[in-house]
Amino acid sequence: MTQQDTPPPASSLGLLARMPWWVGVALALAAFVALHAAGDRPASDGTQLLVSVGQVLVPLLCLLLAALSAWQRRLAASSLLHAAALDSTAPLHMPAQTPDFEDTVPPCPLCHGAMVRRVHRLGPQAGQVFWRCLNHPACSGQREAE
Repeated sequence: MTQQDTPPPASSLGLLARMPWWVGVALALAAFVALHAAGDRPASDGTQLLVSVGQVLVPLLCLLLAALSAWQRRLAASSLLHAAALDSTAPLHMPAQTPDFEDTVPPCPLCHGAMVRRVHRLGPQAGQVFWRCLNHPACSGQREAE
């Protein structure tokens, strides 16, 4: 007969910390109600003490793990927002890349080099697409996208 592998308590706590915060709150409420009902039944002094302590500690542990889960999710969301903010400003600081389809790229009106498609980020033209010379800032060639 083989013995079943039981997960250690630490992995169960990690699982609770990865669940949504509201699951931890619901488990805390369910544990409190269940242990309160178990405490109302007649039992030995040792069992009664264990149920009384568990009635406080188990829901408290579930609430702590729910708070940890909410905190981890908030950190993950803020890091995604931070990464998105960095990514949206990347074209301003990174050198332009050579376009993939050179036959559809118009030539620069000043130096006749390749152009890259850009989007105005500030000012009254914000959001509008335009072509800028790949040699920018040495060449100031620019034209509106069609």
